[in-house]
Amino acid sequence: MNDQRIAGNGPETPGDESVCTNCGDTIEIESWHPVLAETDTAGSFHLYPFCNLHCRDLWNRTQPTDTRE
Repeated sequence: MNDQRIAGNGPETPGDESVCTNCGDTIEIESWHPVLAETDTAGSFHLYPFCNLHCRDLWNRTQPTDTRE
């Protein structure tokens, strides 16, 4: 990829894909891990990696649904 990587994960900044979006733990990128993806109202695509299904489900339950398409 040619985009500039910066520390931290979140919808506003490109993140380190080896860090869980929910808890911040390191993800072993050599093995499978869950992700969520969405396109915001501006048309930007966001990919959210998680260390396990539990973190994905917790994060997904805490996100507002009115901003999703």
